[in-house]
Amino acid sequence: MSEVVIRAARIGDAAALESIERECFSDPWSLDSLLSSLASPLYYARVAADGGRIEAYLIASLVLGEGELLRIAVRPGNRARGIGRALVEAMLKENPGITPWRLDVRESNYAARKLYEAIGFKPVIRRRDYYEKPREDGIMMILEG
Repeated sequence: MSEVVIRAARIGDAAALESIERECFSDPWSLDSLLSSLASPLYYARVAADGGRIEAYLIASLVLGEGELLRIAVRPGNRARGIGRALVEAMLKENPGITPWRLDVRESNYAARKLYEAIGFKPVIRRRDYYEKPREDGIMMILEG
């Protein structure tokens, strides 16, 4: 594989993001939701492309000086390559004035929780039955500036 390049997501990337959503999530966002996120100035969106093909993406909201990581997904065949970490680190580096950062993660998603903790996010609360399909608790994590 060639070198992974992180760049700003564009409206034209929405179909690729929708495909990754269906591969990675039991509750995928719709194409309309993705398009709205990509078009809004209140959202930060990046893709990671390998040889021109989008292999991962990240979407976060930026409101009133605070950030929330809403979506991050890496195609299953490209996990454990550091792509997810690179996307989160780019988000933090490119938005230095944003604090705190917040996210929710499935309790059973140990790989993601380990990644977030390695970056500095701390678990702060368990959200009972936060996720559906399947129903599962969520863990809210926060990264303070």
